[in-house]
Amino acid sequence: MKEYLEFRDYDSHKFWQIEVAGNEFTVVYGKFGTDGRTQTKSFKDAAEALKEAQKVMKQKIKKGYEKMLEASPTEYKIGDKVDASKAYKFFQDYDAEFGTALDQIKSFITQENCDKVTKIVIGMWGEDTEDSPEEIINFIIENKEKFKAVKHFYFGDIESEENEISWIEQADYENFLKEFNTIEKLEFRGGNNLSIGKVNLPNLKMLRIETGGMDNALVAEISASKANMPNLEFLELWLGDENYGGDVEIETIKELISGDSFPKLKHLGIMNSDTQNDVVKLFENHPILDRLDVLDLSMGILTKIGGESLLANDKLSSLKSLNCVFNFMPDDMIKALTKKFPNGDFDRSGADYDMEEDYWYVEVGE
Repeated sequence: MKEYLEFRDYDSHKFWQIEVAGNEFTVVYGKFGTDGRTQTKSFKDAAEALKEAQKVMKQKIKKGYEKMLEASPTEYKIGDKVDASKAYKFFQDYDAEFGTALDQIKSFITQENCDKVTKIVIGMWGEDTEDSPEEIINFIIENKEKFKAVKHFYFGDIESEENEISWIEQADYENFLKEFNTIEKLEFRGGNNLSIGKVNLPNLKMLRIETGGMDNALVAEISASKANMPNLEFLELWLGDENYGGDVEIETIKELISGDSFPKLKHLGIMNSDTQNDVVKLFENHPILDRLDVLDLSMGILTKIGGESLLANDKLSSLKSLNCVFNFMPDDMIKALTKKFPNGDFDRSGADYDMEEDYWYVEVGE
């Protein structure tokens, strides 16, 4: 057992990690960005060590710590030495001491070990909310030898306090992805002017695109390239709302999941959509369900109509997880779904079901 947790609030950012080995567990904890402190405890046997580790972890979660799949990236500051074992984030900091995202990247590539870092995260790239990351993209391409070890790029790690998701200006990444066609993970937040072209990414395992309103052309590009992403295991698309630029057509999603698309796919999320009912209907006894472990249909305007489609879809029982959190289904529908699909989560928290239907909304729009 090995788990990594983080706690973040206005005043602090801390990490906590626990690992069980035999009859011992070791905890590493401290302020994020530091090496932290280490403590090891021994028990009479492995079973007791595991039990106590799980108990301590639950206590941390109750205090507000959250499980993380991996450590958050280290925020790079100009002149910092580079630790190849860490992921690094570059973003516009309003304290002049830390410079712009591009200033930080220019400093980063002068440091020893920069060419061994495997994950790069780009946050807020300019002072103006209308700025695009194009200058940063071109700089990385021009200095691609300094990023030759990167397997995971994330463009747009931007919080709402910095820029609303529907305002984020993205760019055309076709040339970038031709230069970095061996990457394994790719993430974007923000959909304005986002394009990937027709790509060839044979090693790609994860693709996540979060938007408040996704362009149909972008989904069509992914669909046109699906034969060139044979190892994709995780695909998540936030379609968004037409009020924020979303215009994804249901036929485009239908084509995306048709045939032998993504033979190794285990996790599929088509979510945060104002047409979530139509999305749900696409999966009625669909053969893609035979190879999925997780289907995520959360965050959208999923109503009784979509719930009826879910209830009629027996193939959903074979999933390890069916996520429909945040929805506008009535209580009796949620009760019926929970009974039929113990593998599902139909929590309506966050969705104001009592408001008029004309005002129902996706979880992430603006």
